Amino acid sequence: MSQSISHIVPEIAEPQLRRSVMPWLALARGGVAIGLLLMWEAFARWVPDLIAGPLPTLLRVMDLVRTGEIVSMVWATTLEAIGGLLIGAGLGVVLPFVVQMSPRLSAVIEPFAKTTVGIPKLALSPILIMWFGIGLTSKIVLVALMTFFLVFVATFVGIRSVGPNLIRTVAIFGAGKLEIAREVLWNSSQPFVWAALRAALPWAINAALVGEFLSAENGIGYYIHHSYNLADITGVYAGMVITAALVLLADAVLRLFQRRALAWRPDNADQTLH
Repeated sequence: MSQSISHIVPEIAEPQLRRSVMPWLALARGGVAIGLLLMWEAFARWVPDLIAGPLPTLLRVMDLVRTGEIVSMVWATTLEAIGGLLIGAGLGVVLPFVVQMSPRLSAVIEPFAKTTVGIPKLALSPILIMWFGIGLTSKIVLVALMTFFLVFVATFVGIRSVGPNLIRTVAIFGAGKLEIAREVLWNSSQPFVWAALRAALPWAINAALVGEFLSAENGIGYYIHHSYNLADITGVYAGMVITAALVLLADAVLRLFQRRALAWRPDNADQTLH
């Protein structure tokens, strides 16, 4: 009887808790947004030559929507960010499992993997442009480098968080290395991987923008850089607003995939920031 009650109470309490928290959270976020807009407007009136106000920026964004220019620039940046993120995150997830298969290889690679995290990848942009040209490839490679190390280290830590006793217990029941990697290590490291992906997503978009700053024919970064060269402050801020909206939208989509992938976990086993 006590077990049945313990299962029923969380199921009832959790939706009630969410319903009580969500209105407060929405109001708090709305208040912060209004406060930021007021500060933005105040600074724009204080230094109008350096800061474009919210209304002119919004009108510029609407003009880009009306002309359809926003579609091509957002598509170019999104393609670069997603392409690089898929490559960088894919390698960042797979390689830690390969390294984990050999304890000696893991011990050798671990210090070098941690050291390379501190290398400024954005500084490699001119070199990548020299190697791969000004097209799509150089931006994708830059994004892949920016995201690979974040996901690699997070996955590596997630695998290391699995207790050796659990691995030995599963092995006693006849599980092979591949089964242990798939059923134990992967499931245990998924929260780490998804957290790293959400952290790497803004970096992926920023890396794409940096590549477009240096050499591009389209994209949000190209539009911002072109507006800067023309001393079009409103265009610069419009590009920044579009970038922020793209990051928020991409994070919302990634959060949906995260919820679906971690649906098997208890609600209180993995707290995420909504």
